[in-house]
Amino acid sequence: MKKTLFAASILAMGISGCVADDGGGQLLGAGLTAFQGLTISKPELQAQASLAAQKMDAENNLAPANNAYSQRLAKVTRGLTQIDGTPLNFGVYLDKEINAFAMPDGTVRVYSGLMDVMKDDELVSVIGHEIAHVKYEHSLSQFKTAYLTAAARQAASAAGGTIGALASSDYAELGSQFMGAQFSQKDELQADVYGVEVLCQQGMDPYAAMRAQQILLQNSGNGGGLLSSHPASNKRIELVRDAAANASCR
Repeated sequence: MKKTLFAASILAMGISGCVADDGGGQLLGAGLTAFQGLTISKPELQAQASLAAQKMDAENNLAPANNAYSQRLAKVTRGLTQIDGTPLNFGVYLDKEINAFAMPDGTVRVYSGLMDVMKDDELVSVIGHEIAHVKYEHSLSQFKTAYLTAAARQAASAAGGTIGALASSDYAELGSQFMGAQFSQKDELQADVYGVEVLCQQGMDPYAAMRAQQILLQNSGNGGGLLSSHPASNKRIELVRDAAANASCR
């Protein structure tokens, strides 16, 4: 029996009692530790992310291609087709929440609420920031944690070089957990600087990244979405201002 199959089998037997046991949290922790010991490749995790993205698209109000928001997004992201070999696909959720996110498979979703409060170049800086989380695999790390937690709960086995699929109903919850995760300050600052680079690539004002951060800071009292998972700060504003001043497109 392969090591991965053996570990998954033991995990499945151990987790079966998690729900009823008062110490289920400890059992889940043990199961999660076992899963973290398994080898999960980047393509496998990206495939799981795609399934989660499809479920989220089905459960949100995804704007059609002929919608004004979709057309605006397509215009400002023209030329942004891939990042380090990962294809990018963009879409708009018709929702007043100020939010945007990128999945490790290259799925990028922008909420109409964010588009309402930002000009094109400011919006592109946020999109560039989200793409950076894909480029530097910040989102891959966050998604792996969310997936392993969900997989441990469902005892989804890992064998034969593939990872077990979750129940269909679990993918939307998995996506929500991923979206709610907070990146480290280091990751956020690295993504902010890359957002300036994307502005240069698109022939836009690099200082738009600073203005975007100012808008997010002004709206921080609204809570939720991008405002809670990617909190703006005066430090981030100063960083992107410096990055803009030193940008190659200046």
